[in-house]
Amino acid sequence: GYTAATTGFPASAQRFFAAFAASLPAAGDLQTFKRFGAVPVNARNMFEALARGEAVLLFPGGAREVFKRKGEAYRLFWSAESDFVRLAARLNASILPFAGLGGDESFTIAVDSQELLDAPASGPFFKDRISALPSFVQDDVFVPPVGLITPQRHYFLFGAPLSTIHISKTDREECDRLYSQVRTQVEEGITRLKKVRSADPYSRLPERRAYEAFYGMQAPFK
Repeated sequence: GYTAATTGFPASAQRFFAAFAASLPAAGDLQTFKRFGAVPVNARNMFEALARGEAVLLFPGGAREVFKRKGEAYRLFWSAESDFVRLAARLNASILPFAGLGGDESFTIAVDSQELLDAPASGPFFKDRISALPSFVQDDVFVPPVGLITPQRHYFLFGAPLSTIHISKTDREECDRLYSQVRTQVEEGITRLKKVRSADPYSRLPERRAYEAFYGMQAPFK
């Protein structure tokens, strides 16, 4: 599965979501994700979607970024392999880096995935359920943490499109270079959004609710 940062392809095309959600232990069933156009993430599905001219929303960090451990907010856990760049290069697809802020604070972790796996009471149960699931990045486990939902304002930023027209899928050095550029844009986007959020007087829920209760409208973004 892929998650956290997003790569998009031709914006005018029909949106296509790549998610390995069907196997998540406690994050909804297959029908839930199909409703939003999700399909199992694999090279064939991605290639076929791009070949049809569709856009692909891809999360390179997998479940490892969705189910972060304590103290890992906004860290990227991408594979060392530039596979999705090589796949994009096969079809001359452009890559649009995307950053988001607010998600990691929207859930306050009480017990993280690793703690659940290490606990004598819960560890055997979860290990048995995930034993047959594939892992796309290091420590990629499909075990959701336990905690509280803490609603936050979300901020999003698209980076500069990166073309693959002049890159050969067999040129690993060039694919790795572009892969690094995608990751850098995502990381810089997160840093920029943190600055935007720090200057937003309605970034916190109490201030937003007070404004919206008084004025009867959504708190503005400043």
